[in-house]
Amino acid sequence: MPIRRVRQRYLKIRVASEQRYSMHEVDDDVQRGVLRLYGVRGLSEVAPMLIEFDEEEQTGILRCSHLHLRRMRASLAYITSIGDSAAAVHIVRVSGTIKALRSS
Repeated sequence: MPIRRVRQRYLKIRVASEQRYSMHEVDDDVQRGVLRLYGVRGLSEVAPMLIEFDEEEQTGILRCSHLHLRRMRASLAYITSIGDSAAAVHIVRVSGTIKALRSS
């Protein structure tokens, strides 16, 4: 019997802050936000992964499980700082493919 693959959702995000952040900083705080709200089990279920991040525009593409998109949205809303400075992560668009997000 074949195993069904896990479907994904891709979120185009924008970081609003006066400071510029690297991909590593944003990825760490996204993971930390999910971990704070839902714990280790929730982190493994949501499976957030920052696919790409433009440090000039402060925008990126984030991948998560399609079953736990609501949890991912809540976790991003929960982020109020990145590193030591205030920041907010806004969701610009959600899609089932990366190609649709890159073209917009």
